[in-house]
Amino acid sequence: MPWYGPSSFLHLTVTALGHPAVVHSRRDSNRTETRANRPLEALPRNPPLTEAIIVKKAVFFLIEVLGFTLFTKAIASLIFGLPANSMAAQVGIWFLFGLAILLLAWIFNKLLRGWRIQDLGFRCHKSFVADLWLGVCGFAVSNLLTLPFDIMAIDERANMAHAIVGQFHFSSSLQVLVGGTALAAALGFFTGAFHEEIRFRGYYQGAGSSAVTPLAGLLIGLIPFSLGHYYAHPDWSFVQVLATLVPGIIYALLFHATRSLIVVMTAHTLDNVLPFIPFLLHEITGRRAVTLTSIGTLGLLSLLLIVLRWNRELRSWRNATQTLFTDRPYFGVATGALIGLALLALWPHEFRPQYSALAGALLFAIVYVGRTVKSS
Repeated sequence: MPWYGPSSFLHLTVTALGHPAVVHSRRDSNRTETRANRPLEALPRNPPLTEAIIVKKAVFFLIEVLGFTLFTKAIASLIFGLPANSMAAQVGIWFLFGLAILLLAWIFNKLLRGWRIQDLGFRCHKSFVADLWLGVCGFAVSNLLTLPFDIMAIDERANMAHAIVGQFHFSSSLQVLVGGTALAAALGFFTGAFHEEIRFRGYYQGAGSSAVTPLAGLLIGLIPFSLGHYYAHPDWSFVQVLATLVPGIIYALLFHATRSLIVVMTAHTLDNVLPFIPFLLHEITGRRAVTLTSIGTLGLLSLLLIVLRWNRELRSWRNATQTLFTDRPYFGVATGALIGLALLALWPHEFRPQYSALAGALLFAIVYVGRTVKSS
């Protein structure tokens, strides 16, 4: 998801969670297994639920995420009101905001589902290195599919790169390339991938998959994540906003397959950094042909990686994706779309922090009391 734009760090969205760590006892055995330590595809299926129960769970989850979003707005108003007179200070504020999102998401899910921090997605699917590598493979797929959008928006992207690089007055081509790439990495992770993946994949998709269905959870995270750029980046064209749907789908499928934020944060950060390099080269040379050649080269490298890993990392990813459509797919699409659109509709509205926090607390109390009554 491209983050760059004229003063785009001021327009970036103000924005994670898996299965609860509970012990599952088998009737035919005295052995117990901890759900959080088992791979996602190995989790036992829940007992069949009636449609009425699922609808009720979906309604409660809608109330829950609306409350979380209102709390997020209150936190954002406070944190982004802090003074930030330098780029380092602005990056630090975005990182602080990401930590606040993490803490709030953990509190919600700890109280409502008994989740641990690992259940937010801070876990390894296989190993740390293997998860990083799968994130690289995911980036390759995302980059290849978004190539047409990059080419259609080449002039707008070049203008964005010029506006950003121009703020730092780099004196040489090497400084433009190295400094611009380092800037893209810092902004791409701290102002984009970190807090967005915790919120949209870890919380909205993870908890939505648990509360409703996996397909519903995917859409609950995807719709506000991608279409929210319309509000977060008013300077973006329709093509640029539409282009975020592709990486958004890739991140959602990666998270569904692995339940690891390491994987999706890697893919997301690379999406923010590597496609920016061709426009740094344009800034250095001023030649459109150089930009197109570098975009094409990155696309060919992505295609090569996909071909080489198609029957390895990407195979298990493809197989896990098929499970999305095994649990009430039509209900999942309808419910996920409705909840996702409700979150999107709330996006542009701003309230006083105390009102947002009060409304968020009230909605959370409704869900918590409803859960307590049901348990008793």
